[in-house]
Amino acid sequence: MNGPGLGQMSLFPPEPAPEPLLCWLWLAHTLGAGSGHAGQVLDAFGGAQEAWEARESDAFRAAAGIPAAQRASLLGNTPEHYRAFARRCAARGIRILPYDDPDYPLAFSRIPDMPLVLYCTGDPRWLNEPATIGMVGSRKPTEYGQQAAADLGGALAKAGAVIVSGLADGLDSAGHRAAVREHCPTIGVLGVPIDRTYPASNRELRRQIERKGCVISEYPPESEPVGRNGFLQRNRLIAALSSALVVVEAQEKSGTMSTVNHAERYGKPVYAVPGSIFSPNSQGTNALLREGRAKAVCKAEDLFGVLGLRPAAAGAEERTAAAPLSENERRVLACIGPQARGVEELGSQSGLPTALLLGTLMKLELSGRVLCLPGKRYILR
Repeated sequence: MNGPGLGQMSLFPPEPAPEPLLCWLWLAHTLGAGSGHAGQVLDAFGGAQEAWEARESDAFRAAAGIPAAQRASLLGNTPEHYRAFARRCAARGIRILPYDDPDYPLAFSRIPDMPLVLYCTGDPRWLNEPATIGMVGSRKPTEYGQQAAADLGGALAKAGAVIVSGLADGLDSAGHRAAVREHCPTIGVLGVPIDRTYPASNRELRRQIERKGCVISEYPPESEPVGRNGFLQRNRLIAALSSALVVVEAQEKSGTMSTVNHAERYGKPVYAVPGSIFSPNSQGTNALLREGRAKAVCKAEDLFGVLGLRPAAAGAEERTAAAPLSENERRVLACIGPQARGVEELGSQSGLPTALLLGTLMKLELSGRVLCLPGKRYILR
């Protein structure tokens, strides 16, 4: 029916908006893993549903880039296409964590090339623990490196740190095993699809990690191997998820150094275990120390200050994962970075009333996620 001021009326109801999770899967697939456009798309549209609705606009093309804009409108590339995939993930015990999920790592929201969707096995609540420590190094370590990783990793885990590493051969595995031996949580970040384990010899270690911690990947199940680039992309996630990074033993030219580069890019403190001047496996770590890019770490206590830890008490109770962050907690944490910020500035950025903001900051301080400095200025632990 037409009439003055009525406009064109359709005989059919408007098409319902697609489910948010399916929109996130569509957007993640459209942009591709490790896309440097992810942050731009979120800045422009705020979420995946809004991006889907704007997929044919010039604004989407500018934010996502021309190749992704072309993929966005391919026949069959719709949110609904991913419904069966999401069901298969649930049936296999693979948790899908889109950007707006309460368990999605807040640390990833601070990097421009964040994964818009993560795949997780185990308990994802450990992903937002405050005292995360990246531990990386050579895939063919010396006995010295193995012992250093075992001693540091075990003592840090007992004191409350969550070891983050890549579930690879060598020192990655040594860090995970140190936490597992202490019955403490650890997080494995894969450079392969979530339904694969590389190397295959670490399948049992992965099962042990999943009992207490979790394993994550930005690469979906049922996807093709991604090659060496997958491990290099994985390194940025280890660096971003870690409050600090420890290089136990590494050669001067190695994949470990790409993790260091990402940590520096994200403003994360880097530490290195000093090694023999005669060992090729310590040339990289010694160079980091010599060039002032890393501080020396010789015992776990050297890291307690930066992680906000205390020595482990005898007979301490078994740790359990914290509850997911509330929406207000996520909003406030998103405003706090490596530079201290006052209450007035945080109130302006978060949009929370002062009373609610102060209550939220108190909870974050008690949970060990933020540190209150003199003058009521807050900084991330």
